Amino acid sequence: MLLAEGMRRGAAARCLCQAFASGAPPHAALLLGEEGIGKRTLMNACAQSLFCTAEEKPCGVCAPCKRFAAGSHPDVHRIARKKSVGVDEVRALIAALQVAPYEGGFRAAIFEDAGAMTVQAQNCLLKTLEEPPAHTVFLLAASSESALLPTVLSRCALVRLSPFTEAEIVQMLQGRGASPERASQVAQLCGGSAGKAFAMLEDGAFWDFYARVTAALCGVRGPQTVLDALNALRDEKGDAALVCDLIENELLEALHRAALSQPLPAGAARLAQALSPAPAASLVALLDGVRALRERLKRNVAWQAALERFLFQFSEERSSWQL
Repeated sequence: MLLAEGMRRGAAARCLCQAFASGAPPHAALLLGEEGIGKRTLMNACAQSLFCTAEEKPCGVCAPCKRFAAGSHPDVHRIARKKSVGVDEVRALIAALQVAPYEGGFRAAIFEDAGAMTVQAQNCLLKTLEEPPAHTVFLLAASSESALLPTVLSRCALVRLSPFTEAEIVQMLQGRGASPERASQVAQLCGGSAGKAFAMLEDGAFWDFYARVTAALCGVRGPQTVLDALNALRDEKGDAALVCDLIENELLEALHRAALSQPLPAGAARLAQALSPAPAASLVALLDGVRALRERLKRNVAWQAALERFLFQFSEERSSWQL
């Protein structure tokens, strides 16, 4: 069940789930965390439990649960995620909350991205948070506290969600039919974001790109092979930042395993295998090299010239740990 999934996300999330399931929720709760780590899933599960008629909430099969899932429950008011939420939209939601609940229970006001509210919109909402209508629950999600006014924060119960672990991401992806190898690759690259992981899993263009970058690096085995790698990546100028991100992530994963003396996971990607013999000092040096590559690109150094310098460094480091 969705609520059971939320119960595994930490003590604060468990308390929130229990409060909603018991029918004694806080009048306002703010879920904080990076994109794709389950804020909206947990928020929707909590809201749905307010209307569920089953003993274990939310059941997903009773009539109120079905109406909630279909987006047609009359006591659910939602401001969808968008670039900006203005004061007029918040005023319209507050006006709708003045009507008594149609089904005689709770009303839920859901802000999918509270950080998108303008200052004027937040000040408008603040007045209602200070004196909320009876039987009304506000659920807000945001990636950071910095996007919200301190006065709004002070009126909400704060629930911070952490990124998913690699093991959790692998389990989710395999549950969707991903192979162990692909699930492991995605888990290493998604930064703990389930949303990003699911998107990456289905993105064929990304995996073509990933294969080109990793094949080019794996082919660097000495100065004489740098030109081949450079030619293989010469057309990736438009995705230079993503190339840097991918390489940096692989190096960080290798450094983490080296520091903890962890073996390679089953189905490890080709580049992870190539980096597995590297000592920590080499990996740190290469991470510095990636950062230097980014700096050169910021200074408008040509892509090929900046990349060539990093590839020669990669060649030298790899030669040192293969001796």
